[in-house]
Amino acid sequence: MTGSVGQFTKVDDTADASWFIRFMDVANAVPEYGSIRSSLVRALGPLTGRSVLDVGCGTGDDARELASLGAEVVATDISDAMLAEARRRGGAVSFRSADVHALPFPAASFDGVRVKLVRQHSPAVDAADDELVRVLRPGGRLAVFDYDFETLALDHPDRGATRAVVRHWVDNHREGWSGRQLRRRFAQRGLTDISITPHTVQMPFGFFRSSMEGTLAAAAASGAVDVDPVEWWRPLEEAEADGHFFAGLTGYVLGATR
Repeated sequence: MTGSVGQFTKVDDTADASWFIRFMDVANAVPEYGSIRSSLVRALGPLTGRSVLDVGCGTGDDARELASLGAEVVATDISDAMLAEARRRGGAVSFRSADVHALPFPAASFDGVRVKLVRQHSPAVDAADDELVRVLRPGGRLAVFDYDFETLALDHPDRGATRAVVRHWVDNHREGWSGRQLRRRFAQRGLTDISITPHTVQMPFGFFRSSMEGTLAAAAASGAVDVDPVEWWRPLEEAEADGHFFAGLTGYVLGATR
């Protein structure tokens, strides 16, 4: 199965969720993702004994890391398949089914709220952001990471075709500019002490291909882009074989206080 990173809100609609689980494991193994997780931890502030909500937990690896640092963690996901995998992997975390647009918690329930690579998939990001702020206690800390997909830098000899492919890939994400909007959106919701930390991820070829392949195949088949996927991938495959492949993507960690 070839999945699409633009379909993470529909994991349970697929016949087999294993592609999404494997994709998350590949992503979390990329070295820069360790730096992103550390940046999110710093944005949350002290964790020992504090209640933290991890929204969109996926397989739960990041939530377990927060728990190991002393937080009391509730982790949510919209996908039953992801939650089943998270529970199978274990850990001192309470895993719950929840939609970020309607979180099943009273107002001011948590000392910290952590959201990584979730808002960029949201069909109603205003509602999602309102909920993230609503469940955070006054004085609590919000930590968010989202990519800005239009920052993708790819070394490819065909600039025209690559610009078309990248433009479609950006627009395939519901909030492809979510990273650049973080400061404004949460400042407008009254949060203070806002910091923005950029992180550029150098994407290994396998990770890049998993991120792009399904979207490009569907776009070419529908005529949304006039590109032959086989020919477009060929120079990238050759670059990987020669040790020259390069793709980089920048995202931003927001830290803020309610």
